[in-house]
Amino acid sequence: MYGADEDHMEMAQEQEGDEIVQEDSWNVITAFFDDKGLVRQQLDSFNEFVNATIQEIIDETPEIVIKPESQHLPGVEAAEEKEYIIKFGQVYLSRPQITEQDGESVVLFPKEARLRNLTYCAPLYVDVTKTEYTRMADDTVEEKQETFSHVH
Repeated sequence: MYGADEDHMEMAQEQEGDEIVQEDSWNVITAFFDDKGLVRQQLDSFNEFVNATIQEIIDETPEIVIKPESQHLPGVEAAEEKEYIIKFGQVYLSRPQITEQDGESVVLFPKEARLRNLTYCAPLYVDVTKTEYTRMADDTVEEKQETFSHVH
């Protein structure tokens, strides 16, 4: 029981002599940049945002519930009540493109956008589902659902 703790203490004492000096830090930093490059972290972060985070944000967004009230007679019960629920679904992100002066559309890359002082942006589309509930005077509920694909 005590033997394992004693071994751990001996190892800790042996390692205390191996101090980390500033040169060790620079060796680690240099090796990191040699392996990953200067902008790899930014590229990886952007790719993660585009490939996963945007969809996660949309998935976590609650649905929008709209319950209209009579504009002409507020507070007066209508023969039927309506409720609309809007839900966002799959997200689609296109590649950035520009239209040249000759009318040709070409893919825009970050370097070209930077050199030509252009905004590097792309259209984002999302599937939207609208569900309409109509409650009749006899308490029956009618449901209509409609999906709109690739809404800009």
